[in-house]
Amino acid sequence: MRAMVTARDFDLILQGATGFTGRLAAAELARRAPAGLRWAVAGRDDSRVAELADHLGVSGVVADGLDEAAVDRLAARSRVVLSCAGPFSRYGTPLVEACVRHGTHYGDLTGEMPWIRELIDQHHEACSAAGTTLVPTSGFDCVPTDLAVQAMAASLPEPAPITGFFQVRGGLNGGTLASGMHLYERWTPADFAHPYLLDPQPRASLRAAPPHPGRGFVFPVPALKGWGAPFLMSPVNERVTRRSAALLAEDGQGYGDGFRYDEHLLVGSRLRARMMTGALGVANGLLTRPGGRRLLRFFGPKPGKGPSERSIRDGFARLTLVAGPLEQPAAVRRWNWNGDPSNLITVRCLVQTGLALAAGEARRGGVLTPATALGPRLLERLTGIGAVEEAVTD
Repeated sequence: MRAMVTARDFDLILQGATGFTGRLAAAELARRAPAGLRWAVAGRDDSRVAELADHLGVSGVVADGLDEAAVDRLAARSRVVLSCAGPFSRYGTPLVEACVRHGTHYGDLTGEMPWIRELIDQHHEACSAAGTTLVPTSGFDCVPTDLAVQAMAASLPEPAPITGFFQVRGGLNGGTLASGMHLYERWTPADFAHPYLLDPQPRASLRAAPPHPGRGFVFPVPALKGWGAPFLMSPVNERVTRRSAALLAEDGQGYGDGFRYDEHLLVGSRLRARMMTGALGVANGLLTRPGGRRLLRFFGPKPGKGPSERSIRDGFARLTLVAGPLEQPAAVRRWNWNGDPSNLITVRCLVQTGLALAAGEARRGGVLTPATALGPRLLERLTGIGAVEEAVTD
């Protein structure tokens, strides 16, 4: 049953709109908002919010993410709230709680898995009953993976394990780096190591899961004429996709008993795969140690800073899904995403998620994934604006 929602000033508010990613999202929303959509930008700095709102010709709302009264007023004024204000485990909790209180749909860009688990434990049941849809991971984490796996699973004649391979080019912005460092400041790797951390019943899902394929960090991928290596985003993409499968199974629409999803980077040679494995190991080592995080703060991009417009425009992500054995797949499908993953793909995914929620396209309430909240309709939206296209595979 849908929550009873009183009249609101806005259909959608974009929180954190004055940061680097937020400004990109605000510009994307200005391009894509349908006629008549009542939307506003929001942030904690009065002058910066006013400047951005004036530039875009929309309303501005001032709300510090740590000011519970301010974010409560913000949530009460809008039917949908999108947030670019990370780290989300630091700035997002009061806003999510306010959205739950007021029956306001919500989406963000987080990949902070322990925090998502907290949201599930605290709000999923109540939001399911009220029809309030919360969709963390509405950006590059984890829309491309989640929607592609849903499409692949639906097309298979029988359930099969699916393996994803990414090829990416893009840059890093300061907000993303800050969120990654905060994740390791608040939690340890053991806190998000469980492969089914986000499932409704993680232990039961692990017991019922097909066996792990047992691949090493580096392995050949004969069907794609390349080599697999660890991928930075795979831990959250895998867990979100597995949550989708579990939630859909509760409604009799799951991916089947033979389903399992694992994700890797695809490169052209064994040497390159080993180099990427080493680089990821160094990055994880820096993130998990206080001294390493100090180095990243000093040498990495600062909050509010990011790649150039040209770099953002020229980036890309290619996701290839292989169903069944890598040597003789049952099916292969590929999706090409246009633009920098962390700075263009992510805001396109977030904005289309918000517009879909504002248009009443959510399938149900709860702390959901892109596939379970909006499903194929979100992929249609993203295809329609040219953000992604499915490639013809041999």
